[in-house]
Amino acid sequence: MRFKFTVFLLALNVITFGLILSLKKKTEQADTQTGGLSGMIGREVIEADRIELKSTSLDALWILEKDGSSWKMTAPMQWPANYFAINRILNQLQFLEEEASFSISEIKQTGQTLADYGLEEPWLTLTVSNEDESIELSVGTPTEIGNNSYLLGPSKQNVFVVSNQVIQSLLVDLDDLRNREIFNIPVFEIDALSLQINTPESVGENDFRVRVARTSSGWIFEAPLTAEADATQVSNTINTLTASKVVAFKEEETSDPILQGLENPSMRVTLHGNKRRQTLLIGNKVPTTQADDEIPSYFARIEDNPTVFTVTAEPFDKLREAEEALRERNFMNFDPAALTSIHLSEGDLQIRIQKLETGNSWQVIESNADTDIQPRHADPEVLEKLITDIKNLRAIDFEVNAPTPTDLDRLGFNTPRRTIKLTLGDSEITLLLAHPDTEKEKLYARSDKAEYIYTVDRRSTLQTIPLNAAYYRKRTLETLPKAAKIKSIQLENLSTGEAIFDYTKGEEDILWLNALKDLPEAELEAALALVETIRQFKVKTYLKDGYEDAYHLDSETTRPWAYRLSAEILLPGDETDRVDTRSYVFTERFSGSLQVGASELHGVIFGIPQATIDALHVFTDDMQPPPEATNQPIPEKETIAPVPAPAPTTTATEATTAP
Repeated sequence: MRFKFTVFLLALNVITFGLILSLKKKTEQADTQTGGLSGMIGREVIEADRIELKSTSLDALWILEKDGSSWKMTAPMQWPANYFAINRILNQLQFLEEEASFSISEIKQTGQTLADYGLEEPWLTLTVSNEDESIELSVGTPTEIGNNSYLLGPSKQNVFVVSNQVIQSLLVDLDDLRNREIFNIPVFEIDALSLQINTPESVGENDFRVRVARTSSGWIFEAPLTAEADATQVSNTINTLTASKVVAFKEEETSDPILQGLENPSMRVTLHGNKRRQTLLIGNKVPTTQADDEIPSYFARIEDNPTVFTVTAEPFDKLREAEEALRERNFMNFDPAALTSIHLSEGDLQIRIQKLETGNSWQVIESNADTDIQPRHADPEVLEKLITDIKNLRAIDFEVNAPTPTDLDRLGFNTPRRTIKLTLGDSEITLLLAHPDTEKEKLYARSDKAEYIYTVDRRSTLQTIPLNAAYYRKRTLETLPKAAKIKSIQLENLSTGEAIFDYTKGEEDILWLNALKDLPEAELEAALALVETIRQFKVKTYLKDGYEDAYHLDSETTRPWAYRLSAEILLPGDETDRVDTRSYVFTERFSGSLQVGASELHGVIFGIPQATIDALHVFTDDMQPPPEATNQPIPEKETIAPVPAPAPTTTATEATTAP
């Protein structure tokens, strides 16, 4: 019973499938009959995997075949096809419409043949295939009236009149059908770049080779040396290569292998992807015609593909310098947050900058044969700049990749100009800066983390890492407590003993602004700036430890202290406020940005910041402005009497002949 029921279901399925197939064929026939030309072009176009173009205007048969999701041209050459150009052809065919149509039998009834319509030997035949099915369209001569042409339909039973504009759109230029991209591996997939450069000095097995490969943290050189590569430069180079386009294709029959230089290419450029690679062979330069707008180019072809084309020369010329151009030039890699000390030295002079255990403060210690060891607070901004400058130290050239002891001695590393030791927890990095006595321009650098010797900018490097402990000292000489009150402030001319100003804040004045409100605007701003200077006194540079009665420029030249800025300060105490004073002396202004000061209390001579220079200048400048600057009348110029003419002179001869 169960067997009979199974046979019944099987028979029912066969009948149902037959009905569906019959209905589908009838539907397709109905569409073909009622849909005109577009109805005859079915899934062969939509699902096409091969296109053939044959024309009397073409030198050879064009064959395009689908390869996965892309298209390639297999005749008259092998080359990837332009996906968008192919899609345009298929879209035009899918929506091809006729202006009129008539059957072959109607042509015969009028005594004509296909030859009368140019369809016996059509000038264009287009074949579109899908697996084992295909359609063929033949284009004949233009019509006598209207901008149309005759087209023989897929069934060979009907002639259609279609627009010439549609027909011409099917004839895409060969250059447009070919994809001009050279490399088709996506940028994100590329994990290595290899170069093999054939130079006159290196031939055959000794060709110069460069290879950079992607790592988890960036890019590295694997040949001709092991070194870190500049990730940005490598990415830019790969982007440039993948964006390179074919300038022009060279027909095979006109190609001269000797002229093109592709039998022994001057360069091989290989991009490596996921289990695949593409190699571009670069040959000789294309002969130029000396035209001003002509861009230099090379003959080239893809390995295992005979199609020859030309490429712009510039990006490939740059690859000849890839070993240096792609190399990482920042060679001091460390974590600033892990830094605990910086040791600078040259000979006997040593400067140690170390991080204190409490807070984020640093101190600087100088020691040499002539000075005592004395710690000073380090300036956080100066220290941050020093750390940044060391970390960003950049090579301008690569002097020696594998130095020998002779190289180290020759370049001055036996007596370095700077030794910089960075302590990072339990590890250390030592950087040596050196140059021989005879070298006046270059400065060489070498880290103990790599064997290479780099060339760095001499002037800027030595300036950013000075061997001067005072340079690293904290620029804030003193900061008054927040509760401290500045009661009075005075500026005195030391040469005359006269007070330039003497301001006292009254009991009723909470702010200095209220006490000085009657001053002219320029003096008000300057006075308030000097009050803030007393509250937090900053220096520009430290010039000398110890206070002296004058500033000694050298052994023979001194500059006296010209002004004294002093203030009376109330410091809060347990029962009563304590009165204290602060006093600073200054020289005359040397230039627009240079003026020297000193503090006897702190025992130091220093250069003062620009803001303090400008504020003092308002009160110490005795230069009178010209009357026109203050809208005053310009006095008449006094008339200068002319110089009388000189009296005539008498010569010795005239004197002896006089009566």
